Amino acid sequence: MGRNQWESLLCMLAQAVSNKSAIFEENGSPITKHKGFLSIKFQDYNLTVQYYRTPFIVVLGRRPITAPPQVKVIVKVDQLHWRSQQWKGANVIVFNTGHWWNRHKIAKMGCYFQEGGTVNMTMDTMEGFTRNGTWDDGGVCDAITEPEKDPKKLKLESWNNQYIGNMTKEMNHGKWKVRLLNITYLTGFRKDGHPSKYREPGTSPVAPQDCSHWCLPGVPDTWNHILYAQLLSMEFRTE
Repeated sequence: MGRNQWESLLCMLAQAVSNKSAIFEENGSPITKHKGFLSIKFQDYNLTVQYYRTPFIVVLGRRPITAPPQVKVIVKVDQLHWRSQQWKGANVIVFNTGHWWNRHKIAKMGCYFQEGGTVNMTMDTMEGFTRNGTWDDGGVCDAITEPEKDPKKLKLESWNNQYIGNMTKEMNHGKWKVRLLNITYLTGFRKDGHPSKYREPGTSPVAPQDCSHWCLPGVPDTWNHILYAQLLSMEFRTE
């Protein structure tokens, strides 16, 4: 899941724990660490909530020496990220990389797709995504102070959600419990909830506004309430 949703989840879980000293990061890393791996232990409940930063799920690598100059980085669509080995044994795994699988971000990064050791200069985002998910494309959103009230102004269902929805139906068999928690439509109403120009202290006033994330507290908390209800409906229950 996204970093802000993960932090929201930790805060919500911690509210139910009376002994706050029994909540800690297992490797001693500060919660403000923004990259890599974090593992929060709720000792009294034998619960661990981990965060792995793997934006594309697959491998994001350096450009090959022989690649054209416009290639800055490559996404290896046929190789899972090496952190996937650490997901083994988890009771619940939540994926959310749709924020990165959008045409604007891919192009801005100078990112191209690689398969079988060969960089494909013509493979677009849709094809790269299906070989293995956008919100807004940037802009100005600090003037928006109220939620959207007209459903007709919301964007149509994104192509990646449609693809994932069909894929998850095919994956459900035996003991597998795969679900798509589609929060795209309901989140579209809260265009007033972006960080906008109100970002970390020190952010330049002329820096591009962040119109593709949502602030804490707020929208990510709602995502977690729905996630919790979904887990209960799938019979993940506490004793």
